[in-house]
Amino acid sequence: MKKSLYSILFLLTMFAFAGHAQCGDDLLKQALKEMGSSQYIKDFTIELVKEKKDLKTGYIKFSIFLNSNTQYKFNVANGPANTDKVIMQLKDKEGTRVLASNLYNGKTYDEFSYVCRKAGVYNLLFSFKGGQEGCAKAVLSLVKQMP
Repeated sequence: MKKSLYSILFLLTMFAFAGHAQCGDDLLKQALKEMGSSQYIKDFTIELVKEKKDLKTGYIKFSIFLNSNTQYKFNVANGPANTDKVIMQLKDKEGTRVLASNLYNGKTYDEFSYVCRKAGVYNLLFSFKGGQEGCAKAVLSLVKQMP
């Protein structure tokens, strides 16, 4: 009986780690590789999971500080189990205006660039179409500073 219980616990633990591995270091390595020659600033982990009572997952938001006269690149690597690609949106401090996004004309891209004209705090939001659940890793990098 004890052996059966330990076997079941072991299998459950393995499944839990297998699900987490989908959004682990491999995705971050992929996102860093797609960053190209730009300079790494920060990475973000996106894990949106539906609760049983929820119809959809919503979004996750990160606050970031961007410098003026600087071009930034935002790129993302999607988890292999995602039904759709993650949507990234860069919004102003109040979160009312979308400044840039990887969703353009109904197509979701793996990256977008943004030239910041005014230094300050901005919001970076991640969600999935239709409120689906999924995971991804994103990277913010510096492309160039302008005079």
